[in-house]
Amino acid sequence: MPNLDLQGKDFPISDDTIKSYFGNNSSASYEYMKKVKSELGAKGNRDANDEKTLKWIDSNLGKQRKSIDTEKRIIMNTDGQGDKKGGNAFKDTHEKDNDNADPTRVRMPKIKGGSREIMSNKVTYESIEDEINAARYLIEYMNNNKKNI
Repeated sequence: MPNLDLQGKDFPISDDTIKSYFGNNSSASYEYMKKVKSELGAKGNRDANDEKTLKWIDSNLGKQRKSIDTEKRIIMNTDGQGDKKGGNAFKDTHEKDNDNADPTRVRMPKIKGGSREIMSNKVTYESIEDEINAARYLIEYMNNNKKNI
């Protein structure tokens, strides 16, 4: 996964041997550095310049990643307000999509009977009715006892 904070960032190149890997440009973008690193990493027999370029890429990207991570960890550890949605420093928090929610949908609870789950809707409804009747009886019993006191 790409580091979104590094995308579009340019890194200056001062060494001529490293410039040759980046089209003799004086700077390289994060995306171009990833491409060159991938190509050099897949290369079977690397020479000294390849190793030097890989080391330079790892060094620059490592410094930048470390500084970004350090800033975010400080925010996280001090309960600070991050830039992402929900105040998180590392990632956006999830919000429920209420537009697609179906508030009228009726969901039946899964009721387990003994060692196996009851799969029949008829048995499920009957067992729920038994629970409701038991609750009604208890409420009626409590109300009748209050009247006698």
